[in-house]
Amino acid sequence: MKLTTRAGVPREAFTTDSGRFEFSGMEAGTYVLTAKSVSDPNLVSETVETDTSRTATDNLTVNIMLRESPTTSGSHKPGVVRIDDQDQKIPKEAKKAFAQGLKFKESNEHNKASESLSRAIELYPDYYQALSERGDLYVFQHKLEEACADFAQALKINAHYGPALRGTGYCKLEKGEFAEAVRYFEQSISADPNSANTHLLLGVANLQLDRREAAKAALLKALSFNPPPLRAHIHLANLYAKEHLYQQAADELRKYLDAEPNIQDKANLEAIESQWRALSSETP
Repeated sequence: MKLTTRAGVPREAFTTDSGRFEFSGMEAGTYVLTAKSVSDPNLVSETVETDTSRTATDNLTVNIMLRESPTTSGSHKPGVVRIDDQDQKIPKEAKKAFAQGLKFKESNEHNKASESLSRAIELYPDYYQALSERGDLYVFQHKLEEACADFAQALKINAHYGPALRGTGYCKLEKGEFAEAVRYFEQSISADPNSANTHLLLGVANLQLDRREAAKAALLKALSFNPPPLRAHIHLANLYAKEHLYQQAADELRKYLDAEPNIQDKANLEAIESQWRALSSETP
């Protein structure tokens, strides 16, 4: 693993047996990361640029992908290996069950998805990716305790896995443990900054703590993704209403209604929008 500053100063590190690496004592700034396999020189990473000043915590987690070098001979499609996953000795049948579970989950065949993911975990108990996916499925099925248990087990195996951190944060949010929820969501964003849903959940948790600026920043970040999580408009509207910014609150609610014209509670939301617009005309 090689890290280089924009000034061109390099630092190198070797991964642990589990595929993890760490550069400690780094100042805030922009860095470039590259990696290659010592055991197989044909496995190299693309260049990854990251800015440590943008992280919500003192730690920044980066997942690096190893691919076969384009100069490697042969016509087969290059494989993809994540550094934090490459030493997992996952049996072929477990991988197959996991892939089936994801397919069933995507097609909303939840019982079949649960069976396949459980089979993958049975075949390989350290399959933290499958545990996290099953946890997400349990959340959808309103089985919160089962979901929390799966996320917790996944984090025992890989404490830096973004989806499991997000799932644990959701469990904390549902239990009213908002400060803990914020902590897990921030860790999840550090591990996986490109999850719009995690930014949405972070905004919701901060709003529950009345941390309005932090909530606003997270919700606006969620809405910057394409596609955005549309419910962020409602939470942002409620935040503006708390600050007596009724015109902005109504406009935010209208954005949601325009994007979701067939929403079940449309009449109620339109009534709230009208109320806020009336209040905005009264506000000096």
